[in-house]
Amino acid sequence: MRILVSTFMDGDEEKVLLAMRALPYDQLALIGAEDSEKSDSMKMITKLEGLSGHDVDFRPIPEGGFMEMVDSISEHLSTLCHDASTGRRNQILLNISGGHKIMGDAALFAAFRLGIESYHCDRVVTRLPVLSGATAKDRFTESQMALLKTLAERDLLLSEVLEAMKPNSKASAERTIRELRRLRLLGSRVEEGKVIVFLSPEGHEAARAIRFAK
Repeated sequence: MRILVSTFMDGDEEKVLLAMRALPYDQLALIGAEDSEKSDSMKMITKLEGLSGHDVDFRPIPEGGFMEMVDSISEHLSTLCHDASTGRRNQILLNISGGHKIMGDAALFAAFRLGIESYHCDRVVTRLPVLSGATAKDRFTESQMALLKTLAERDLLLSEVLEAMKPNSKASAERTIRELRRLRLLGSRVEEGKVIVFLSPEGHEAARAIRFAK
């Protein structure tokens, strides 16, 4: 079974509806603070799902510390991954755009713990750098992670990037740049005849996820 899971709070109906339109699913589950279950947004989403004959599975999480939130979301995702009736693993698609930023960060951290396919749906749909069954440390090499973290601070001249990646050779650094560009995590522009390297939106999400995974 394909289960779409989204972080959620009152006012997030547009983000959730975007995820519902863009991602294939058989069941919808929302994760949020306990009082969100009685919100107007929840009533609207429940009504729309009801038209197709499906219920919405609401999963409350605590509004305490960050790691407490991560643990709670991880527990819900782990439960949803397992189909008790068949013993098979469900396919989970996670949208982290709902709720407040800390909730989204906690959900992303949980996704990297468990290797949950993840997206950020807010006006556009961005697939996040989480592979099913794999964490950020499994996905990227040490040099790739170092470059992503460096560029997360600020855009850099190409010459500054090569300098920051020492003691790697110039050829090795340029190869890392090409690899991340192919993954659409890096971009570049020319200003006053100089090449400036920067992270794409997906690249910033990758850098954030790496920081959490570490």
